Amino acid sequence: MQTKTAIITIIAAALLLAAPVPVAVGSEYIPESYTLSTNYYDVTGEPYLIATLVGDRELDRGEDAVLEITLQNYGAIYRIKGDQYLDSSDKKNYDDEILLAAAELDVEIEKSCADHVNVVLFADSSPVDVIADVWNIESIEAGKIGTARFPIHIDDDAPAGTYLLRVETCYDHIRNVQVSGTPDKPDINYWNTTGTQNHTIMIAVAKESDFEVTDVVSGMQVEGTGFLNITYKNTGEEIATDAIARISDMLPFTAVSNQKRIGTIAPGESVTAHFRVSTDRSTVPKVYDLSTGIRFKDEDGDVRISDSMQIGVAVAPKVPFSEKLLANKSWIVAAAIALLVVGGWRALKR
Repeated sequence: MQTKTAIITIIAAALLLAAPVPVAVGSEYIPESYTLSTNYYDVTGEPYLIATLVGDRELDRGEDAVLEITLQNYGAIYRIKGDQYLDSSDKKNYDDEILLAAAELDVEIEKSCADHVNVVLFADSSPVDVIADVWNIESIEAGKIGTARFPIHIDDDAPAGTYLLRVETCYDHIRNVQVSGTPDKPDINYWNTTGTQNHTIMIAVAKESDFEVTDVVSGMQVEGTGFLNITYKNTGEEIATDAIARISDMLPFTAVSNQKRIGTIAPGESVTAHFRVSTDRSTVPKVYDLSTGIRFKDEDGDVRISDSMQIGVAVAPKVPFSEKLLANKSWIVAAAIALLVVGGWRALKR
């Protein structure tokens, strides 16, 4: 028993005094059942990765963002046990055996390092489009941090709320190490195993006011002035205050004012803005595309601009004067009769 304790003490001293022994480049991954090397130690340990989302987790619908995820390796070595004791009576090979054992242990304690880390981000059923879903990290040592970055797009119609995204990490780590050769040229044989861990991160889609055009009524004609009535609905989750509806300035329309104040719009509420618009004689009767939007204040008092909304505005042909007379002949006849009656009454009165 005392001999074994002395041997372990000598090996520990050699590890503290000896310089690091380089591992041969291109070492083979030899199956345990096949190796003829010596196993001086059984070391227990493995990587343990924890994923954390860095930065602001609240995003807006329609936003492009980059999710930065850190992977902290909390892996550790839990036990070091001598598998084959050195024989101090073997004076010829004893010193070499100590150095070879030290070389093996120097690699064994890297069992807690995660190598060739493959990080994959899954949106699953969340309203998120992951632009690039794979990130590779060469290695994450125990106690160190690796970083993965994923560009994403939040769906334009994503409902406000919290969503869970799944992160899967797959990595290699050392399973066992054996050594042979000489202290000057150690032949370190090791083989890896693959580990997989699943993680969950949470993002939130912020509440906001959002709008859509639900109705467009145009009473416009060529070379005429009429009203363009546009109805907006707040399809978001927040109330919009000090709202101002706007239409784009574009030919062939000329607006007396291209913006109208429509006040407060609660979620689910609709409001109609009335624009007085005219056209000139060169206007072609057809349906024109027009852009509209809303400037408003959100619940924090910040000024926001809605996304541009495209609407179709119909312009009718100009009605000839003769057609106007025919269309209104009943009114003209009634007016003429009224004039005759009034004239006759006045004549009788005289």
